[in-house]
Amino acid sequence: MFPQQTIEERLSVAHIQSIAARAGVLISNSDLDYGVDGTFRAVIRRGNRLAVDGYGLDYQLKASMRYKLEPSHIRYDLEVKTYNDLVDRHQSQPAMPCILLLKVLSTDETDWLNANEDGVFLGGACYWAYLEGELSSNKESVRIWVPRAQQFTPAALLRLLEANRNYATNGVWICE
Repeated sequence: MFPQQTIEERLSVAHIQSIAARAGVLISNSDLDYGVDGTFRAVIRRGNRLAVDGYGLDYQLKASMRYKLEPSHIRYDLEVKTYNDLVDRHQSQPAMPCILLLKVLSTDETDWLNANEDGVFLGGACYWAYLEGELSSNKESVRIWVPRAQQFTPAALLRLLEANRNYATNGVWICE
């Protein structure tokens, strides 16, 4: 049997792979952990064939039961090394953007997955954040607030990829 952390990780990967599949977006996962867990790539039509476009969007994926749902935000304590990696990445233009994906899980493990004749349901939402600001000198963690409106859905993934194309063109990250 897997340790709990491995189960959390595998369920979070299944969640974002499902989102990417529904959005018609390629997803690749990194074999090595150097601060990026994977990359999303849009598929575009070129004439009568499909091709990968030239703009990737990296992501760092976290799954956690240690968060607090506020009315408009999720409060989460992110490891300082991860926070600094993401913030530093965005200060290093024209680097490819890297978003944080946060899969929030219930403390009741029976809510994580339900499989029956109707299908498979993965419990717990996933949210995205584009972290900017100053590097932290904290030793362990940095408290972040992720807007609940930034739920990671197929439509949100397509908007993020469009924001990435705009970023490559004009150097400004705007995702609405």
